[in-house]
Amino acid sequence: MKRILIGMAALAFAAAPLAAQAPPPPAVDTGYVDYHDSPLTLPLGIGFRMPAYDRVDGLSLPWGPRLELGEWLRADALATYRSHLGNFDPTLDFRFYTKQGHELTLFASRGTYSNDEWIRGNLANTVASFAVGSDARNYFRGDRAEAKLKPSLRVGAFAASPMVGALFENAWTTSSLHPVSTPWSVFGRTDSLKMRRPNPPITKGHISSALAGVGFSIDQTSLAGKMAVTVEHAFKAPVGAICSKVYTASPGFCTRRSASNFTQTTLDANITFPTFAEQTFTARAHALLSSGLLPQQRYGYLGGAGTLATVDLLALGGDRLFFAQGDYYIPIKLITLPFLGSPYVDLRYAAGNAGVGVMPSLIQNVGVGVGISYLRADYTIDPASNRFPGSRRSEFSIGISLTR
Repeated sequence: MKRILIGMAALAFAAAPLAAQAPPPPAVDTGYVDYHDSPLTLPLGIGFRMPAYDRVDGLSLPWGPRLELGEWLRADALATYRSHLGNFDPTLDFRFYTKQGHELTLFASRGTYSNDEWIRGNLANTVASFAVGSDARNYFRGDRAEAKLKPSLRVGAFAASPMVGALFENAWTTSSLHPVSTPWSVFGRTDSLKMRRPNPPITKGHISSALAGVGFSIDQTSLAGKMAVTVEHAFKAPVGAICSKVYTASPGFCTRRSASNFTQTTLDANITFPTFAEQTFTARAHALLSSGLLPQQRYGYLGGAGTLATVDLLALGGDRLFFAQGDYYIPIKLITLPFLGSPYVDLRYAAGNAGVGVMPSLIQNVGVGVGISYLRADYTIDPASNRFPGSRRSEFSIGISLTR
């Protein structure tokens, strides 16, 4: 044992000089590694965007990558498949941002366009088109290139966003007045006022125009509202015809016109605020005012669900349009059903009309709606003793409401 201990001590003393001569171990880097995500991504993991469905395109399914460079650039390159047309429409969308919230947009696309998107949102119109064939938009096809500069000004809950820009468009009609085929829908596929409703013809050709406008918004606990005013001045519009009336049941005339400039002002506004208890009042308005001879692709339309219920869907149209609507919502909190919540009553007043060259007298609608969750029933009357042609005395409807 003594010899073993002496041997171990000798080995320890012999190893000490060797250890002193060995190189020191490499230093360990304890700093954090900064990993950066790729600026090129595929939204939703596969590149698809929100689809849409309507009576012209059928299913519209956009796909494409997105490029994001910090907080100053977002660029999308898309190909949109339109099932009923069998087309792949290209789109390039560049958005440049500043730290102050200003935005520059450069947009170029071939697509299917409408001036009636204010009536319903994309999701609501998609569901209504697919389920019951109620597409509350008129369409035309075209190529567009657009540039917009939008400075942003914000003070507390109030924001203002002026806009200047330029637009170049080449447009053509989507189909004939008697379509032989239409996209599929659960109901209303063969109805001439629903999925088989033709799009009004437009004047084929190019429009070059300057854009200007301003948007306002306020978002508070007790008040939320938006208003936007846009002015388009076209330096050149296509040759075509102008008709005195658009409503198909009314007499009218059409005359040829030469290429001309025009100016069109569009106003869109909405506001919501509480009244008593949990009751709320919501109002919205939309108006078109034009000078010069507009091509038909700049007309606006009214009628049917979403605007004037006693008039056929989008039966009124022209270069002059006015529509206003007020809704007073009364929730019935004494009743609460599982999964559905509380029912409500909606008292509604709406007034509007549209025409070419002149603004006709307003059609008025007064109605009451009852609903719960997404289900809703409405009864509407036109109280006028001498009703406008095309407006019925009353209208009853049952359907799905995604708003209320």
